[in-house]
Amino acid sequence: MTLPLAQDASETKIPSQSAVSAGLEKKLAAYALAAGSAGVALLACAQPSEAKVVFTKTDIVVPVNGGVVQFDINNDGQADFGLSARGNTSTTCTFTHAQVKRPGERLPLGCPFFDELKVVPAQAANEVWQAGTSYGNKCANDLGRNLIIGPRRPFGTGAMVMYGDSGTSQGHQFCPWRNTVAHRPYLGVKFLDTDGAVHFGWVRVTVNFIHATVIGYAYETIPNKPILAGEIKGADDDASLVNPSNSVAPKAPEPASLGRLAQGAAGVSAWRQ
Repeated sequence: MTLPLAQDASETKIPSQSAVSAGLEKKLAAYALAAGSAGVALLACAQPSEAKVVFTKTDIVVPVNGGVVQFDINNDGQADFGLSARGNTSTTCTFTHAQVKRPGERLPLGCPFFDELKVVPAQAANEVWQAGTSYGNKCANDLGRNLIIGPRRPFGTGAMVMYGDSGTSQGHQFCPWRNTVAHRPYLGVKFLDTDGAVHFGWVRVTVNFIHATVIGYAYETIPNKPILAGEIKGADDDASLVNPSNSVAPKAPEPASLGRLAQGAAGVSAWRQ
């Protein structure tokens, strides 16, 4: 009786190591791609919100002796500031102030006068960048472009004079905003929104004597964040890029972890080493 030949052990087909490695790497690569996509999505959600400057172009004429003209810088339905212009000449004068008093001209001797352009906070907590005092009046500063308006500036409460003059005949002038048609400076302002958060902003005003026009204003949407005078477009200066490789704690060599796989091909290579 002839016995069947025993099968040579060398002929048993065993998957080669290279085949196993190739299959494993293929699965790891697919898993890494999925995990990496999920990780990027999570990191994107964690990015800080962008700062934003909101600018509003206006053409608000302030009438002389017409009361306070108010405006809402952040458009939340609550007035923030206002401007008023007042011209006054004694009734004992034979000419009206508007007829005889021009920049550089003199009133008749003995004719008393008082003229004033003021910025008036619409809310008690709102403040204006102050430029000291003059003849007992708090003066609003006339800011140049690109000055930083922020927490460390000398803000003051209450109404402030932008420009004024008073006396008899020649009299005296006080506060800096007399004729700013050419360079159109800015008021630096600090105000509360309806939620009680502090915001910084600016108001641009053209002034000729006590005749004023508000031509625009802007504010920073992030509470307590400074703004540049004249800035109309904001960027997120505080944003930082998150490096995914720094967001995963290092681990001792072990079977492939989610952290390694989330790093993609670089993570797989590091795990194999």
